[in-house]
Amino acid sequence: MRSLHIALRVIELVGDLQPVGVSELARRLELPKSTVQRSLKSLAEEGWIETISSDKTEWSLTLRAGLAVGRADYAVSHLRLAAFPVMEELRQSTRESVYLAVRSSYRMALIERMDGLNPVVHAWPLWQPGPLHATSLGKAILAAMPEEESEVYLAKRLFKTGPHTETRPEKLRQELQEIRAKGYATAFQTNWPNENGVGAVIRDHRGNPAAAISISAPIERISEADCIALSGPVMNAARRISLGLSRR
Repeated sequence: MRSLHIALRVIELVGDLQPVGVSELARRLELPKSTVQRSLKSLAEEGWIETISSDKTEWSLTLRAGLAVGRADYAVSHLRLAAFPVMEELRQSTRESVYLAVRSSYRMALIERMDGLNPVVHAWPLWQPGPLHATSLGKAILAAMPEEESEVYLAKRLFKTGPHTETRPEKLRQELQEIRAKGYATAFQTNWPNENGVGAVIRDHRGNPAAAISISAPIERISEADCIALSGPVMNAARRISLGLSRR
């Protein structure tokens, strides 16, 4: 059972980081490289992962893995139905790109993006899982989680997604308190260099933090002050989507 557990963790992390090498996987999983290499070999033999052409051996998911996992459209259909008209209204009023992410345990995945007049070139790929502590979307969700759950997350080994990503638990804990008080989260170049964002949590029909909505754009268009000014419309959008989910 331990080998199966390791294999599932490996394939999940390959999906997050692809393409990725064995050294990085071993570091993230805190396992010996030999153990990870054996798991990679088994997964490759079964057709779940494959190497890509490069100077060093890196792994990615195969089409078989993608088809097996699918896009989970059904699982988020109700959220999309409630969010689409609100996202479009927010996009039209701000003329900026609007993002919708869903929570999955201690991670999040971007499931929809509505581009503004000047789309962000390096937007986070749809359906690619990511951490909660690097983006306004993720921090909005993290701050709304019960404290015992957020503490479990902060106890994990946190990685940087950019040079300004905050990974110190004490600093993040202070920021989460501020987010709870304000009702919105900001990300000032903490995920992508030269990009700012503002997000707010979306609660499901049980009141749980299930998703988040945000606006994000290059710092040339949206300053830190602009993000704060946009927090009102973003929070209003999050409340409206939450209301739509509560009618489920």
